[in-house]
Amino acid sequence: MFTQAYTPEQSAFGKLENGRDVLILYVKEFNEQVRAINQSGLSKYTYHWFSTEHKDAYVLQVTWENEIHISIRFNPQHFGLIHQLLEPKDVILTTTPLSQLMEKAQANNFSFIEFNDVLTFCNLSFVPDTDSETDSDTDSN
Repeated sequence: MFTQAYTPEQSAFGKLENGRDVLILYVKEFNEQVRAINQSGLSKYTYHWFSTEHKDAYVLQVTWENEIHISIRFNPQHFGLIHQLLEPKDVILTTTPLSQLMEKAQANNFSFIEFNDVLTFCNLSFVPDTDSETDSDTDSN
């Protein structure tokens, strides 16, 4: 099965206002999908992990009820990110560079980052090569 997957260009760890740990991923290629999911108001999705044919990378594939899907490829240099997902974490997927968001926060003397179009996932975890999919909800902003 061929899946077009994109790698995160930037990532960061942080804490949400409620104190929960969060992993933030910037993947620019998902502009259309993020917009479509947010406009549709869908929150139910399934996700699963699989390894690439050569077992040199992992792919996280998320599919919503309307069959829109995204696939994020984690190459060896991203395995530290996967390690963070061994325990369930909240994940924010943004299509705006994190460096740009940080510059804006610093310019405005904010102690927080303002996001535009994002997808958020609660309690996402790394479960490699399972045959079953994981059902969950996302809070779209």
